[in-house]
Amino acid sequence: MQEHQRPLEPASRGIPSRRALWLEYDKLPLPLSARWEAEDVLQIVFPPSVQKAQYDIALKLVRWLSEREEADGDALAGWMVSENVANSTLRNLVIPKMIRVGMLSRERRNPTGQESRDKKHKMVLRLSTRFGEALQHVGREWNALVETWRVKRRKEIER
Repeated sequence: MQEHQRPLEPASRGIPSRRALWLEYDKLPLPLSARWEAEDVLQIVFPPSVQKAQYDIALKLVRWLSEREEADGDALAGWMVSENVANSTLRNLVIPKMIRVGMLSRERRNPTGQESRDKKHKMVLRLSTRFGEALQHVGREWNALVETWRVKRRKEIER
């Protein structure tokens, strides 16, 4: 008798929400001709229909960071208290996803006089343009591919 073997990988339940973007061309927050605000862009990263709390926190964070060059851990902690933001949601879900997609950059600064192997480096968050740069690049590359295919088809027809 053969034993039933389990697959090496778990069954897929789709892309985890912490790694996904929600982009449906026919259901964009605003038309492409409109000027989008932070609320609109964040709906693609944190769709309110499935990640309402994360969306709300991300929106507050972006508005707060837009008023300053950067924020360290102490400033962030003070802001969390004043805005009544859940620490675990912010630090475990919102900030990591925003860093992954390129909306935020995180830098660790070594205080003067500390060894590089010391773990007490100051964390600094900044808004980043990498998200927009990546989407622009993906869009340009896709457009170039589609145009190349069209040109090739036209040349085949002309032969």
